[in-house]
Amino acid sequence: MNMRLFFAPAFMCTLLIAGCSTRPSVDYDRAAASKFASYKSFVIDSREARSSYQDVVLSPIVDRRIERAIARELEAKGFQQQPSAQDFRITFNTATKTVTDIDDLGVGTSPFRRYPYWGNSGYSRIYVDQYEEGTFIIDIIDNQSKELVWRGAYAQRLGWSAPTEAEVQAIVSTILAEFPPTPVVKK
Repeated sequence: MNMRLFFAPAFMCTLLIAGCSTRPSVDYDRAAASKFASYKSFVIDSREARSSYQDVVLSPIVDRRIERAIARELEAKGFQQQPSAQDFRITFNTATKTVTDIDDLGVGTSPFRRYPYWGNSGYSRIYVDQYEEGTFIIDIIDNQSKELVWRGAYAQRLGWSAPTEAEVQAIVSTILAEFPPTPVVKK
């Protein structure tokens, strides 16, 4: 069996699987890191509140799924959702962009070359894939200072349908797995 024929499909499957998953991108204010340990309660900005300072592009159904997923995840970490007297506020947003992937998938030989390419009988197949990539962003704002102290983002290729409750929960869990950040111990 030709090893090239065996490894090509295996390699492509690996690329497809790796291309579907993403690690969350997390950033936080190191100066505010000491506040994270004192946080006990939170509030999630409503759709109406978010519409006053950003474009709200998700459907109300998906918004409610996200709000429930964030609340479940933070309550599992020991935080309490309170409409007043909270330590931090949470807001979320999405962004999309068009991504173009260009892949040169191998070199072969062909006896059917035209002038001026007669000297080299190799050929390449170039595949162009253009798709929409969505980024989901969760921001945590300190209620006392009113400043952004933590941001998590997750990007993936968009599908044709709205994400299910389970898909939203998985994404939110992935992002909030790194909140609150573990304090860095100085030696």
